[in-house]
Amino acid sequence: MRIVMITGDDLSSFRGGTIHLMEQAQNLLARGHDVLVLAQARGHYPQETPVPIRYLPACGGGLLRLGSYNLALLVQLFWLALRGWPHIIHTRQMGYSATPLLIARLFGLPHVLEVNGVLRDELAGQSVSSLRLWLIDRFARLNLHFSDRFTTTTTEYLRRLEQVYDVEETRWRPMPCGVNPELFGPGDRDAARQMLDLPNVFALLHVGSLYEWRGIDLLLAGLARAHADLPPWELWLVGDGVEVDRLCQQAASLGLQDNVRFVGQVPYDQVPHWLVAADVGVVLYKPTRPVPGDPMKIYEYMAAGLPVMAGDHPHYGGIVDAADAGVVVDDTDPEAMARALTRLAADEAGRKQMARQGVEIARTRYSWAQRVQDLEELLLELVEVEA
Repeated sequence: MRIVMITGDDLSSFRGGTIHLMEQAQNLLARGHDVLVLAQARGHYPQETPVPIRYLPACGGGLLRLGSYNLALLVQLFWLALRGWPHIIHTRQMGYSATPLLIARLFGLPHVLEVNGVLRDELAGQSVSSLRLWLIDRFARLNLHFSDRFTTTTTEYLRRLEQVYDVEETRWRPMPCGVNPELFGPGDRDAARQMLDLPNVFALLHVGSLYEWRGIDLLLAGLARAHADLPPWELWLVGDGVEVDRLCQQAASLGLQDNVRFVGQVPYDQVPHWLVAADVGVVLYKPTRPVPGDPMKIYEYMAAGLPVMAGDHPHYGGIVDAADAGVVVDDTDPEAMARALTRLAADEAGRKQMARQGVEIARTRYSWAQRVQDLEELLLELVEVEA
């Protein structure tokens, strides 16, 4: 099967969407399919990959960049379809484009849309013009209603799309996140700390962009309550985002400025070392957006042998609890988090057992190699129907 996979993301930035796309592409390629990724020429994918990537012009910024990329995408897809190359087109959500769908319809090709977030929800709280929201809604409705199938990581996203865009569940397929066990696995904690120049303390870790809905402010409140009952500790925040300044101020106001390490964004190939170096991985959710999502970090924490403290939500605590790979907390209650942190810090044997459970489950159930089989099945089904 020949598959064109399209994204509007900047492939040089190692964020969840980029990882999701490239892991799917690499595993489809490994299963014997021909895959071509089309992306904006904003920077090259920084890792070695067997997947062919064609970078298309995206000049300037804002509307100019969107327009130039869509024009280049139109020409490239038209030429590929004219030559009869793709059997199917797969588009990772592009908020301001229907170009892949247009070409698919013009040439009678099946089209699959991957939706891993509701863009209007992601922009909540920002200064966004009514025209921009109107365009987002028009493109979203067009793509969702006229694609042959659409996928989301969770059922909660489906319900949100039903609410906002009246989508039909019969055309939906779940495609959760996964993990690459070849990249994320257990290691020598002391060696990792020495390499990263980190102290020998009880270390909590959060990996990912710092947005309000991550609930880090509530975690800091919980740590302030537990501070006196914990051994020497640090919280490592690996990632950047709009909340950095506010969280710095909060940490200082709580007297935790010496315990909270704002690491910032690091190269993706360094992230596994941070996971190995830590004692507990944290993933929380604060309902400032309607859907918690399916955090990739949970699977990465587990694969790396890192016990997880997760909020009580289906794709957070639900996964951790089913695997016995950590503890589930009420992430609206700093006092509950303080109690959980105190128990985790005191129970090294328990943490090791959680780590073993997490590694086993992540490798046997949540690898990208297994996750992509569902996507392959969907794509083959649509290609056979079209044929």
